[in-house]
Amino acid sequence: MTRVSKVKAKGRLVVFTDLDGTLLDHETYSYTPATEALDLLKRREIPLILCSSKTRAEIELLQVDLRLRHPFISENGGAVFMPRGYFPVTPEGTRNIEGYEAIEFGAPYWQLVEILHRISAELGIRVVGFSDMSVEKVAQDCKLSAMEARLAKLREYDEPFRILGSSPAVRSRLLDALHEAGLRCTRGGRYYHVTGVTDKGLAIRKLMSLYAQAWGKVMAAGLGDSLNDVPLLREVDIPIVVRNPAGGAATRLLRKVPTARLSSAPGPRGWNEMMLEVVGQHVM
Repeated sequence: MTRVSKVKAKGRLVVFTDLDGTLLDHETYSYTPATEALDLLKRREIPLILCSSKTRAEIELLQVDLRLRHPFISENGGAVFMPRGYFPVTPEGTRNIEGYEAIEFGAPYWQLVEILHRISAELGIRVVGFSDMSVEKVAQDCKLSAMEARLAKLREYDEPFRILGSSPAVRSRLLDALHEAGLRCTRGGRYYHVTGVTDKGLAIRKLMSLYAQAWGKVMAAGLGDSLNDVPLLREVDIPIVVRNPAGGAATRLLRKVPTARLSSAPGPRGWNEMMLEVVGQHVM
C-alpha cells in the first residue's frame, strides 16, 4: 500500500481531479486518452486524488482500475476517505468506515432527500432525484451499466436531481429555498446536486493540511470542467479548466477562476495535455 512517509520533501506536488468530463470522457467514461499522464504521475509518485460527485462505491471501482491507493473525496466534498495508515499519524475527527479513516463533512443522505422533497412540494415545483429513480432509469439516464447504476445509487452525502419543466425564475426560487434551509446546491454536468454545508474545496483544504504535516511544503494542482468544480479550482495553486464542449462552460469557469489555465482539448485528452505540461514544469 502507498504510504506517506515522515521524510519531508520540498515542494511535493499533489493532484486533485474531477472525474466526469475531466479525467473521464463525458459520454463513454473512458480515461484511455489520459494514460500517458497517468503513467507519469505513477512514475513520479505524485498522489492523484479523485474528487467527484460520484459515490464512494463508484470511486472505489475506479481506484482499483487505476491502481490508486491514495485518499479520495466523494460526493462533492461529502467525505474524505483515506486508506488506513496512509498518513503517519491518524488525523483527528476520523471515523473508521470499512477499512478507511474517513472525515465526514456532509449531511446524511436521508436528510437531504427529505428536505429537498419537502421544499419542492411546498413550492409546487416538481423534482426527480436519484432517490426517486430505479436502477434501470439511472442506467438509462447516465449511460451506465446496471452494476454501475447500482453503485451510483449508493449515496451517502449528495442527492443529484433535476427540476422538471421549470423556468429560470422557478429554478431560482427552489435553489434559494434550499439555501435558506441550510443546504448547498451546485450544478454538475447532468444534474443539480444538493449537499450539506460542504464542497470540494473544504475537503481539499483538509487533505492538503495533512500532506503538509507529512511532507512540509506541498503544491496542489486541480482540474475540473463544470461549475461545481469552482471550490476545487479556487483551493489549489495550479487551477486547470478542462475544456467542456457544453456551450460557454469554460468561459463561465474562467470568469469564476481567472487565474486558471485552459486545455485545448476536452475530457481526458485535455486532462492528459495539461498534466504533462504541469508535471514537466514542476521541479521537486
